Amino acid sequence: MPDILFLPISGPRGASTRYRVLQFLPALDAAALTYQLHFPPTLPAKGFQRLLISLKERRQITATAEDARTIFIQKRLFPVGQISALARMRPLLFDLDDAIFTSPTGNRSRWAQRRVETRLRHVLASAHVVIAGNRYLCDYARPFAREVVHLPTVLDSSRYPLKVHDAAEDTVVGWIGHSVNHPYLAALGDVLKRLAGRMRIRLLVVSDRDLTLPGVTVENRRWSEATEVADILAMDVGIMPLPDDPWSRGKCGFKAIQYMAAGIPVVCSAVGANLDIVRDGVDGHCVRTDAQWQDALAELCADAALRQRMGSSARERVCSTYSLEQAVPVLIALLQRLARAG
Repeated sequence: MPDILFLPISGPRGASTRYRVLQFLPALDAAALTYQLHFPPTLPAKGFQRLLISLKERRQITATAEDARTIFIQKRLFPVGQISALARMRPLLFDLDDAIFTSPTGNRSRWAQRRVETRLRHVLASAHVVIAGNRYLCDYARPFAREVVHLPTVLDSSRYPLKVHDAAEDTVVGWIGHSVNHPYLAALGDVLKRLAGRMRIRLLVVSDRDLTLPGVTVENRRWSEATEVADILAMDVGIMPLPDDPWSRGKCGFKAIQYMAAGIPVVCSAVGANLDIVRDGVDGHCVRTDAQWQDALAELCADAALRQRMGSSARERVCSTYSLEQAVPVLIALLQRLARAG
């Protein structure tokens, strides 16, 4: 009988699954906690076949859950009846690291929004423990959940060497992320164009497809897990622009954490978890207006010694608060408690 049945939101290549589940598995092995992973199937966009695959998966999950001591649901919203059945069988742990009660554009149909809210609130109420990736998500979950634990998204800081900053002809302003978030970066186009008119900068974009910005020299690199640390180390300043909306407030600031782990100072929007992660004026800058973006980037691009000082502080911040080493004891204690209850 495995101690934990993991139901991740995606396959092993998904960033959320890698950082909220898979990177903890060696620690579970060391703690003698056994587990089983059930990755979601690939579903057709619509049609009868999609329904058949979903029904088959529900039966598989129910059968597998009978043999586990506790069930870890990572952000998946199952039907209310299925959650009720699982909660009667075993203790549930629900992991929430995005504002899934809304959407990036906020344009769900009324029916779809009602279904999402109903399922989410039911699983929050049914779970023995809810893990939330930032304070905004904790605040959302608390009215429905019996216990909420704040567990930020973390990384293995030992994978990230500390960058040595030196003066160079071109300063590299970097961004890493999926192309679905390119509009956030494109919204900063005018700021970057004005900055490029004042000093020699290059924008490094590490993503799944190319981005171009008029008036800005852009280097596009394809993201891969094997090269992402080296790509981040090629940056001098890391940026994380976001709009101030419910979806962005639910983000866990992982881009900023990655930059900081490598000793890269951050300039980010003063939204959500960014305000907790980045100490303004110490690890980088949290900004709100185009003028503040311009000033913060210009200051860091012009001063390698300042980048080194802020980058070193940022690295220390991640190691003390947002590292795998800090998060493992919290998650292990929760899983051990629920496995005993199960």
